[in-house]
Amino acid sequence: MSLWQTNNYDAKVIGLLIDEPKKLTMEQMEQQVEQLNGGMLVHVFSSCDATLPRAPFAFELAKKWLADDDDIRRRCGFGLVYEFSKKNRKEIPEQFYFDVLEMIENQVFDVSKRVRLAMGTALMGVGKRSVELNQYALKIARMVGPIDFSEDGQKCDPFDVEKHLTSDYLKQKLGLQ
Repeated sequence: MSLWQTNNYDAKVIGLLIDEPKKLTMEQMEQQVEQLNGGMLVHVFSSCDATLPRAPFAFELAKKWLADDDDIRRRCGFGLVYEFSKKNRKEIPEQFYFDVLEMIENQVFDVSKRVRLAMGTALMGVGKRSVELNQYALKIARMVGPIDFSEDGQKCDPFDVEKHLTSDYLKQKLGLQ
């Protein structure tokens, strides 16, 4: 918490990475999400192997934030989905991932550029879990196309989820070759 309370971005990142998941509280996470103010700290807060996805209440918080109207909470919700998708967590039913893909499919064109990018990250992670999820995620990725997230005069290559979901490595992992 001492690192989080500084005005130093790097200290905040370190704090997010070394916090103890079992000591986190919902109240603390709600307070911290209010202080994010956008930017890449949102991504680090909910993914990047930070501690929040390992908190005992993270799945409940993700469901809550996915349904929120606040862009930052939604981005964090999709960041949590990405982190969950990398592990086989008993408390998360496989149907949850299909429901998230359906949410993305239905809402991806009605959200801000930053939420769309967070959706793309979740889409990529979920699409790597199984053949069925890959096929559904790939259908959505093709519908969306590469996600442009350049802002304020900076130029970044668009995020191409399809490229990640059709890599030779993933095809081999899922037995698609």
